[in-house]
Amino acid sequence: MVAVVLFDLWPEALHFGGVFPMLTGTAIGMILVQYFDKILNRLPWYERRHFSRFTKVGILLGVGIGVHNFPEGVALGTTYIANPELSGWLGLAFLMAIHNIPEGMVMAAAFQIGRVASAKIFLALVLVELPMAFGSTVGAFLGTLSPLMAGVALSFAGGAMFLLVGKELLPMAKKLAGAFWVGTGFAVGLTAGLVLVRFI
Repeated sequence: MVAVVLFDLWPEALHFGGVFPMLTGTAIGMILVQYFDKILNRLPWYERRHFSRFTKVGILLGVGIGVHNFPEGVALGTTYIANPELSGWLGLAFLMAIHNIPEGMVMAAAFQIGRVASAKIFLALVLVELPMAFGSTVGAFLGTLSPLMAGVALSFAGGAMFLLVGKELLPMAKKLAGAFWVGTGFAVGLTAGLVLVRFI
């Protein structure tokens, strides 16, 4: 996830919106994650349930993934409209599908450790992809989305995910497996993510 943020989301946000929108979106994403649990606690369906810490992390991850899936969907929709031939959009669609795998794995793992039922995990994974489908529809019909909005959305997701990794995932991993395995897993994940973003 860190590799996707550093080498994909933030560079794309910088490309679409520039420095200020990228920094703004990142700050909003980090602040929202910092206080999102308090915001969720005000919702009736959330307040009545005693979610574990891992389940809460899964929910926060789902929000971040869903937000950044929307502009990705817009990009796919506009690419298809520009070149409807299979070779014109299949590569981009494949890249998006591959890069969604590690995000889904982390989200599903958090829910699994939080003892969420498999059917509910599957439903959550489907729901976080719906913004991409909606974004593709928007991109197909409107042809384009404001680059500024796309940049803010991408950087928002990047900031949210980056803070989640540092504040929640790495500390929990250290508690479960120790510093050595956290460092090893982080290094392997960062390398795999870099290869995924740069070469696929």
